[in-house]
Amino acid sequence: MKIVFSHNIPKEYYSDYVKNMDVKVPKEPLACFTREEAMEAIEDADIFICIADYVCDARLIDSGRNLKIIGNMGSGYNNVDTAHAKEKGIHVLNAPRSVVESTAEMVIAIMMGACRGVVQYDRELRRDRVCTRQLFFYRDMVMYGKTLGIVGFGRIGQAVARRAAALGMKIICYDPFPVRQEVLDQYEAESVGLEQLLHMADVVTLHIPYTDETHHFMDEEKIAMMKKDAYLVNAARGAIVEEKALVKALKNHEIKGAALDVHEFEPNISADIAELPNIVITPHCCTNVAEVRIGMLHELLDG
Repeated sequence: MKIVFSHNIPKEYYSDYVKNMDVKVPKEPLACFTREEAMEAIEDADIFICIADYVCDARLIDSGRNLKIIGNMGSGYNNVDTAHAKEKGIHVLNAPRSVVESTAEMVIAIMMGACRGVVQYDRELRRDRVCTRQLFFYRDMVMYGKTLGIVGFGRIGQAVARRAAALGMKIICYDPFPVRQEVLDQYEAESVGLEQLLHMADVVTLHIPYTDETHHFMDEEKIAMMKKDAYLVNAARGAIVEEKALVKALKNHEIKGAALDVHEFEPNISADIAELPNIVITPHCCTNVAEVRIGMLHELLDG
């Protein structure tokens, strides 16, 4: 049996799983295959492991004559043409559990960074090197007692709820699928409609998968439903938020601020986003911790 990894990750992380298997990886440490190299490598492979959102489209899938399994080392499948794989009888696996806690931690981190002005304070103090304070400062927001609206109440949404509740926030949620009452009770959360959530929440955080239906889910119309002093947080997928609409809302102070770990035009960030003062941005790094990536790989290979 032959297994191909899109990236050359340290062998000690997976050696116990591939005993008696033919393993193919790029030559250089941590390097990834080019498209052409990957297509050649998987010609006779049984398993292909995609790492770090490596694109596995129909053309690449068709290169694997014997392909039986595609493993995506991530929480979603948006980089894999799952429909085409299904047509060819290829199983597609992912690693949704290992990412939960680290993603939820990062959501809280960037939310606090935005609401409490951590990033801006850091920039200003490094620049001016003087500790200055205002008697009444209206830019930031205390999160205790405020309402967090969670859009998508799955594993990650619930992990965020657990942390936010510990901060003293009230939790409301919207999910396209019914949420069991015992789950809501666990977090003292209330399930509401989407429009009600957008109207009520002081912070809106997104935890839905990226699909054709959720492309630009948060568009100009939905952002306009948010409170003028609310914040938007996105650590799901970039194109769930229409960047043009968000930039407009932030520039015109239609909402107070935003925190993004994901971006519509990754790997690039627009100048408009980068220049906004009322936004915290990180480079899609919720799981960018070695122990998390190792856990994701093991979860995938265990599957």
